[in-house]
Amino acid sequence: MPNIENVQIAPDLSSRQARVRVWLKHTADGDVTIEVREAKSRKLAAKTSARLTASPEEMLDFTVLIPNCHFWLPEEPFLYELTARTSHDVFTTRFGMREFKFDPATGRARLNGKPYFLLGSNITLYRFFEDPNRGDLPWRESWVRQLHRRVKDMHWNCLRYCIGFPPESWYRIATRKAS
Repeated sequence: MPNIENVQIAPDLSSRQARVRVWLKHTADGDVTIEVREAKSRKLAAKTSARLTASPEEMLDFTVLIPNCHFWLPEEPFLYELTARTSHDVFTTRFGMREFKFDPATGRARLNGKPYFLLGSNITLYRFFEDPNRGDLPWRESWVRQLHRRVKDMHWNCLRYCIGFPPESWYRIATRKAS
């Protein structure tokens, strides 16, 4: 029974495609299918497949063309959902078509090939978790949305959580537009 161990996605904006690596264990003869959908609308953006052969471990490398892809920006957090499927396993993950690099000549950040100024601050989240008066605030979606709205109200476009990671739900909330 083929098990999908991991999936890695590397967007290539200039070619409007994504490189997808799929790590499998205990593969048997069969197929692995990759589907890319717009996360919000569920519209199919791309689909491809490959043949598996019996093997204890296998890594497949796909190039998935997404012709009319939308680029991800903090102000426009457009996400895709990729599903890798074998006859016995399914692995789903989300990704944005974006490239983030620092220009070696200027030292400035570049998002999707254009200069992008990061405006924000650090939040030492675990210090907040230690506060006995915080109650269940970090687990209330309305409170987390309010935190993100306040960040936007200050005209910031990024936050850095230091000394630990926020709850997983915060990532899902952060990828939606603050409302």
